[in-house]
Amino acid sequence: MKINIRTLSHYILYSMAFSMLCLSACSKDEVFTTDRSAVLTFSEDTIKFDTLFTTIGSSTETLMIYNKNDNGIRLKNVKLQNAAATGFRMNVDGQFGSSFDDLEIYGGDSMFCFIEVTIKKQNNNEPVLINDELVITLENGAQQRVALKAYGQDAEILRSPTLTENTTYNATKPYLIYGTLTINEGVTLTLDPGTRLFFHADGYIDCNGTIYADGSSKEITIRGDRLDHMFDYLPYDRLDNQWLGIVLNNSSKDNYLKNVDIHSGSYGISASGENTDDTKLTLINSTIHNVGGNGLYLNNCKAIVANSQISNCRGNCVEIAGGKYTFDFCTIAQFCPWIATRGNALKFTNGSGSEDYKALKQLNMTNCLITGYANDEVFGTPNNNVTDAEFNFKFTNCVLCTEEPKSYVENFISCTYQTTDQSSNFKTFDTKNFIYDFGLTEGSIARGKGTDADGILTTYPTDRNGKERTATSIDVGCYQY
Repeated sequence: MKINIRTLSHYILYSMAFSMLCLSACSKDEVFTTDRSAVLTFSEDTIKFDTLFTTIGSSTETLMIYNKNDNGIRLKNVKLQNAAATGFRMNVDGQFGSSFDDLEIYGGDSMFCFIEVTIKKQNNNEPVLINDELVITLENGAQQRVALKAYGQDAEILRSPTLTENTTYNATKPYLIYGTLTINEGVTLTLDPGTRLFFHADGYIDCNGTIYADGSSKEITIRGDRLDHMFDYLPYDRLDNQWLGIVLNNSSKDNYLKNVDIHSGSYGISASGENTDDTKLTLINSTIHNVGGNGLYLNNCKAIVANSQISNCRGNCVEIAGGKYTFDFCTIAQFCPWIATRGNALKFTNGSGSEDYKALKQLNMTNCLITGYANDEVFGTPNNNVTDAEFNFKFTNCVLCTEEPKSYVENFISCTYQTTDQSSNFKTFDTKNFIYDFGLTEGSIARGKGTDADGILTTYPTDRNGKERTATSIDVGCYQY
């Protein structure tokens, strides 16, 4: 069928003109009621904001205002009851402000109302509830209200701080950090028990000195600064890539992290060294969870990792390239939900390339649970033709998600192998809401498989949560059933 373009364009113009005429007629003929029984309905009776850092603007919440009556309703006034004091603001029908007069909603129609808030500093260490109301007065005299609620949390706001002398951060208020937290060589940053570090999207720790963080009496938290939700069921805190991570550079040493929760970064801890003389990192009773790259990357350095959970990483949960390491009672679990091409639970080698050769002087893993979605989550790759001293590793009483090895057999002592579905080993595996608890189930394969070789129970008598281990029942991983 041939279409005449001129005729088609005329037809479109005539149609548009007719539609505009119809709209004009509808507008002109719209009947507005003053019946007091004719009221509006709302998508929510209360607009609630997640806890917000004071002085920092919120995300936008949407309120739909519906006129489900046949006739139109005139709104004499729409206002925020106490905007100047509370910091709430709104956009109604394309207008921004705190009070609007003489609005209309046709019968069967609706109107958008967008609401935001910036809470003033509260001079309080605890979150403070802020209340306001959206008040709508109709032409018929009826008055309707929608409650507005938000919690405001004061924080110490730091913008690209550089520490040039020993510094202590405490638990009085959280720290909101924009940009890079730099720790100069020879400088120690001490994190008191209960300290909370919230990093903005571009934020990370660049450590050339030392981090000392002992959360034994109250856990220390290092995470992103988004306190709101992507969806009702999904807070941003359960997503990865909300901030960057922690970098321990060549000059950094003696970093001690105990009872520290690190999560939702683009990576967890990345540690590089020039030798294995000094201990680069001691990581005890801690968690690295849900990150966009490697959870723990160790490159030619010395580290001790125990009673710790490293889990759900787009990269490798633990990646090792040369160095000297001890892992005791660790749960390394690769169940990253965000990508099918996720890395492995554990990857270790004696270097990251032929031009970057570094001897793996020691990798001792005892009572560790290394698991994930894949049938093989343990990858050990010798780089070039090396001696045993240059690719030196040993797994003792570990539960490994891999087939029983056919080479380096003597390096695997009393280990258990599993290549089927591993998720049943754990208490909570909620892939819909992205909630995971890697504590063991009653039937977990990791139960009773541990050893007290070399008196390891004397060093780690309790698990990640403080539960006592006994010599007659030693479970593998950081959690005792």
